[in-house]
Amino acid sequence: MLSGKIGTLMGLIALGLICIGIGLPAAAYAQDIIGVETQKVETVTGPYRMIAEAKPLPSLQSVQFIIRVWDAATGEPVEDLTVSILTSWSESDETGNNVALSPNIPGLYTATLTFEPGRWETVFDLEPQGGASYGAEGFVFDIPEPSRNLEAGYVFLGIFAALLIGAGYLVWRVRRNQRQRSERQGTTAL
Repeated sequence: MLSGKIGTLMGLIALGLICIGIGLPAAAYAQDIIGVETQKVETVTGPYRMIAEAKPLPSLQSVQFIIRVWDAATGEPVEDLTVSILTSWSESDETGNNVALSPNIPGLYTATLTFEPGRWETVFDLEPQGGASYGAEGFVFDIPEPSRNLEAGYVFLGIFAALLIGAGYLVWRVRRNQRQRSERQGTTAL
């Protein structure tokens, strides 16, 4: 009798959470996967050929950079090079992240940089060991204000509550079945 009431209550709670989820606007976007275009620049500067990509990650207020550098004459990846990403905020003379990168693997340089909201400009500096530096054109991108998406928080809380209730129900059922099994074994052993 008690298990029927608990099952009905669990069903009503689950139905209520589903109705809440359907009623909320669908404002949780996969904005870092779809809709934000990766910017790409390809250039030859000094003895180097460079391809740089920048993928804005709006929800993290970050930009992911992937830079590949080859010797322009031979096409071989360059290992003994320091690549710097120089950033400046276009709304002031303030500079942001100035990061020097070493290669992860020959010719491949990666970084993820975090920015304040606003329009940012980047340039690249390629510097061989003991040599001159070579500048390369970068990107201009806008970092939006952080999202205050309350609907996504409500959806998360609803799903978390449903999982918590489901886990509690499973624990209760397992313990009840164990108790019934032990009671049956106790009566049959006599």
